[in-house]
Amino acid sequence: MKLRFGAHPSNLTLTAITHHAPLQQSLRDAGHDPEFLWYPEGRLMQDLAASGKVNVIGTGTTRAVVAQAEGLQIAYIGASTQRRSWSAILVPEGSPIKTASDLAGKRIGLIEGSFQTYFLLAALDKVGLNYESVDHRNLKPGESQAALRAGDIDAWVAMDPYLTTAFSAGGLTKVAECDGVISNRSVFWVLQDVVDAGPEVVQTVFDALAATDAWIGADPARAGALFAKCIGNGLSADEWAKGIAKREWGIHLPDAELIQEQQTEADLLAKHALLSRRINVNDAVLPFALHARAATV
Repeated sequence: MKLRFGAHPSNLTLTAITHHAPLQQSLRDAGHDPEFLWYPEGRLMQDLAASGKVNVIGTGTTRAVVAQAEGLQIAYIGASTQRRSWSAILVPEGSPIKTASDLAGKRIGLIEGSFQTYFLLAALDKVGLNYESVDHRNLKPGESQAALRAGDIDAWVAMDPYLTTAFSAGGLTKVAECDGVISNRSVFWVLQDVVDAGPEVVQTVFDALAATDAWIGADPARAGALFAKCIGNGLSADEWAKGIAKREWGIHLPDAELIQEQQTEADLLAKHALLSRRINVNDAVLPFALHARAATV
């Protein structure tokens, strides 16, 4: 079968394996000739997967939930650790916005349809607000930061490495962090044709992704140089490296905790009509077991 990897700037593991050919070698050694499709935004994944252009996918938690709700047959094959300090809602210093309750009616920049939608929604839900309580605006990270500093928006749902760089530049303060609001992870999943190819194929994919993730964490400077070149977005190699060094790396097998987290997210999105239908995330569990293996870098 053909393995078709979809990669976008918000998933650094898939970005690395797409743009650094040596990381693909284990797939080729296993007899595969993988394809790698680079696309600019994670939310484009939906159409790419539905059309069969990609079948190995890595996203934030939200895109996987939406994909299942939209009828794609998916199966989780791995997940990152929880990233408790990877994202925060930022406002200018001196802003009257002090808590999530103060966000009502305010202009907020974020990447719509990503985990940032879930983060913002969960923060609002905790204080009795909903997604339509705010003026949410779909902006790329650099656009959000510029708009926030210019006064064109009131708050920004930021993520690293942009968060670290923006916060270090001064003038901004945090209203809320992911910690205590959501369990922020990257999740990796495949379509049914990959599952049907059997445990050996899926294990090979998992091993390649785990090794790539380990490669990034082992040398932030090396990975930062790669991302500055292939993603850019105004960040230098050093800025990328600092963000990478702050993050705990490692891809783990999907477990009951992950499935429950995904179900909690799906239920909240459905409650606020941000999901087309209610889903049972257990339907996206692999029908066979994978095994964790020591990743080499």
